[in-house]
Amino acid sequence: MRHALWLVLLSSVALAETRRVAIVVGNNAGSGELPPLRYAENDAGKMARVLVELGDVSADDLLLLQGRKVADLERAIADARERLSLFKQSPDVRTALYFYFSGHSDGESIEVGREKLAYARLKALLSGTGADVRLVVVDACRSGAGLREKGGRPAPGFTIRMADALQASGEAFITSSAADEASLESSEVMGSYFTHNFISGLRGAADTSGDRLVTLSEAYKYAYDTTVSATSMLSVGAQHPNFDYKLSGQGELVLASLQKPSAVLLLPEADRTLVTDLNRDQVIVETLGGAREVALSPGTYGVRVFKHGKGYGGRVTLVHGARAQVDLASLSPIASAVVAAKGGQVTQTVTPTSEKAGVNLGVSLGGAGRILPQVGAASGPKWQLRVDLEPFNSVFVTFSGGRLMGQLHLLALGEMSFQPGGDAAANEGGGQLRLGYRLALDVSRVTFGLGVEAGGGWLTQLYAPHASGFIFTAAPRLVVKVHLTSLFSLFASADVTLTYVNYGATNDSAIPSWFGYPSAAAGVMLSL
Repeated sequence: MRHALWLVLLSSVALAETRRVAIVVGNNAGSGELPPLRYAENDAGKMARVLVELGDVSADDLLLLQGRKVADLERAIADARERLSLFKQSPDVRTALYFYFSGHSDGESIEVGREKLAYARLKALLSGTGADVRLVVVDACRSGAGLREKGGRPAPGFTIRMADALQASGEAFITSSAADEASLESSEVMGSYFTHNFISGLRGAADTSGDRLVTLSEAYKYAYDTTVSATSMLSVGAQHPNFDYKLSGQGELVLASLQKPSAVLLLPEADRTLVTDLNRDQVIVETLGGAREVALSPGTYGVRVFKHGKGYGGRVTLVHGARAQVDLASLSPIASAVVAAKGGQVTQTVTPTSEKAGVNLGVSLGGAGRILPQVGAASGPKWQLRVDLEPFNSVFVTFSGGRLMGQLHLLALGEMSFQPGGDAAANEGGGQLRLGYRLALDVSRVTFGLGVEAGGGWLTQLYAPHASGFIFTAAPRLVVKVHLTSLFSLFASADVTLTYVNYGATNDSAIPSWFGYPSAAAGVMLSL
């Protein structure tokens, strides 16, 4: 009978379930004393994604607050308390609450927009949820000061034995910086250093044991080491994450499981590798050193690999269930950066390198107005259909947040001018083919380009005597592109074209051999 009772108890432990609720908060704004952050709300979105994809948090049990108020946060905590209470009605269910905040802090409170919520109040609210295990992550300046109120001890490393079954209880509190330190953002990775490294760890970079499970200790250690290393080169000094815990139990808390991911990307051994979600324009994973497997959702990703002072880039598309390997030989050379100076100033001069990032094909509609040198000559609007082809880029400099490059482009242009009832001399049609080169500044989602182009074509008069002839064109051209996704961009261009026309001896028209006209066009570009 006693043995049967032990078997029942052991079976209940083995079949025990852990239900997780997550509250993820990001706010770029502060109380007004400090300038707004750029990436806090973006960081919250990335954290929410990884918890749902890999952290066993149901999408229904994730509460995401971006740019909200204290009242919204308190309601979210109350909602979590109700969910956890409902889960605990089953005796075989243990509960875990994850709380993440990214934003400003004065060391005593988190700043939720222009409002403040004291750490003591926040801890009391989270404790009141009744969760068996609470994990609190705060990415904010001077957030380590919040540990002192609890009387805990910050430490660069730790040993946690916490069962993801029925045996654990308590609280873990992680902060991105010490009590007297700033938490830093990077325009290169488009997020805070700490959150970026913590999420990279959850996606597989921190799985040092190779068991395809990322525990709390692995995730924190990876985020601590990489954050200190990345910020130690900056003028403001290194940023040191802190950790405080009051936990009991056995085992380890698993924060992310890589055993059944939607898709897997195998990254090569390199000094540094960055993976960007091109559809969201977000850097979501960074790995250092040896080869790594990272868990991702289906989509299109850009990969940048830095090894032995050289950079390589390319893109890969993952479908559900895919397992793709990035081969260094399949990538194209890109401009290298100083590997240790993550997010900092790139001080070295980079030799231009070819970048076969795909061909950009654009179609646009526009118009032009002819400017003739003599008074009284015919003039009128031209309607144009343009097809742009950008087959080749040459990167000169890569810097924090952007790059400067040269672009070779080809323009096919068809035009027609027709004025019913007007001056017949304005009625003509033709086509041109131009080759050009421009300098382009690529910053975030916008590209500015300025260059020159020249080419030839054919022009036909649509009035008697229907003369036709060769034309030569040359023009400076300005282009602005706004990247909507990795595939589509909106673009607009403007130029002033100088044209030489040679109709031959058959034409008695007073149209001069040389004339000029300004033109503008707008359209859509597809990246192939």
